[in-house]
Order: sequence, then C-alpha cells, then structure tokens
Amino acid sequence: MRICLVLISFLLWISANSQTLAQWSQVVNWDGVSHWSRYIRTFPAYQGPNALPVPRLGNGLIDSSFNIGASGNFHFSNGDNTQNLTLYANYCLVKGFISMDLVWVPYEHYTLTHAMKEERHISPQFYYDKEGEGELHLNTNFQVLKRWEKYIRLKLRMGYRFPSGSGFGAARDVDAPGYYFDLSFGKPFKNSGLTWTGMLGFYSWQIESDKNNQDDAILFGTGLEWNKNNWKLQTNIAGYIGYLENSGDKPVVFRFDVQKRIKNFGLILGFQQGLHDFAFSSMETGVKFYIKQ
Repeated sequence: MRICLVLISFLLWISANSQTLAQWSQVVNWDGVSHWSRYIRTFPAYQGPNALPVPRLGNGLIDSSFNIGASGNFHFSNGDNTQNLTLYANYCLVKGFISMDLVWVPYEHYTLTHAMKEERHISPQFYYDKEGEGELHLNTNFQVLKRWEKYIRLKLRMGYRFPSGSGFGAARDVDAPGYYFDLSFGKPFKNSGLTWTGMLGFYSWQIESDKNNQDDAILFGTGLEWNKNNWKLQTNIAGYIGYLENSGDKPVVFRFDVQKRIKNFGLILGFQQGLHDFAFSSMETGVKFYIKQ
C-alpha cells in the first residue's frame, strides 16, 4: 500500500512538472500550422537574464588598456534561477581615441519553474533543457571632442549583438542580431574623483512577430562614478524603452559595481536589480588581467 502511494505521488509530481504538446498548444493558442518559434516572446521580460541585457553605462572615456577578464554571474528571480560565466576583453586601437571591447557568455545553467516555462511559451522539446551558450556583444568606441575633456568627456559607442546563443527554444536568447548606438558622457567634479555619468542612444533588435520584424528602443542611463587610489565605484540606473505597447520591451535596471586595481590585476564585484521588465536580482564576481597599459 505504501509503495502504491509513493508511486502515485511520484506520477502526480511528474504530471505537474511536465508538458505535453496538447498542453503547450492550449497555452499558446496554437493554430495547428505555425512553427513553435513563432510563439517565443522575444522581449526582455520573457527571456533569460543574458538574452537582451541593458548595455553598460559608459563614463565618457575609452579604455586605453589591453585587458581580458572573466566573472561568475548569479541571477535570482521568482521562477528562473540562472548561473553563467562571462568573458571580457578590451583592446585599444588608437590610444586615447579608438578601442574595441567584447562581452561573451560561453555557458549558462538555469532552472525554471513550470509556470515560468508556460509564461515564456517554451515548447515540449525544450522543456527539460537546463544549460546553453549565450550571445556575444562587440563594441567599437570612439573618443569625441577630446579638446573638451577638461570640462566634459564624450564617447561614441557602436555595439552589435551576434546571434550566437544556443537557447532560443528555451527562451534564453532571441537568436537574432541586434545593434545599438549611444553617446556617453562624464562630467568630473573638481579634485574629488567623482564624476557624473550618463548616456543616450538607440537600441534595435529583430523579433518573432506577425506584425513587426524589429523592435526599436531609446537607450538611456545616468549615475555617478568615483575613481581614486585604484578604486572605482559606479552606481547608476539604465535601461531602454521599446515602442511596442504591453510587450515587455522596456527593461530598466539599477547597478552598483566595485573594481579594485592591484598591479596587473583587477577585482570585480557587482550587483544589479531589475526595476521594470527585468525580474532578476543579480550578483557578479570576477577578475581582470591587464596585459598592456
């Protein structure tokens, strides 16, 4: 009798934590013809934390060093807990004027609840997926109006997101290219190490939709940076606002980052809290190695 009760309980648990094609069809209101990919919601609110992240706020200066780095990231939310590795690199092409940097998520592991999988329209063949590869972002940075640097620092960034992820079916990435342009500024306060920072730009990415093939957004951010004695502290609010109503395309986040330079090494510690259309609380810890100044 006890064995039967255990088996029944196990079968009920399996049933509550699995999905059939019929169940998925009912959730997404499948028309019986369209491919499952047409029902994936390619907006930040319905994706993993690495799919469409808010670009980092600049301080108006390009990084003139050659450095590489790696960090571990931990994202927590009600229904999606994710851990991933992030790799960084920066290379200066023309000192003080042009640099390139990249950010890549080569591996992520995730655990989603049944309710979250239904909300994101994940089809049965990807229901049990738990790991994948994220996308790569490549940025080219230009220092502009350098003669004004004493009063205000200005940097133009052109960024491109490569569709290199492997988790489209599990709603981990949008499997489509995207790009962004922004102008960041840094207004230093005299003899304090403190700088007011901000950015304004444009962000665009391809989406899965019968009505629209692309979503466009205004990219923005503002905050403060303190840089002194090999310490750098940054706090800011940043986000982008898409033009599609009630779609989940308006993520806004708060960030607080600390970096400590020790000779050729840098220590990284960061916190990120989603404020809108990004339901994650995130922690980051990592290191940088400076190959050339």
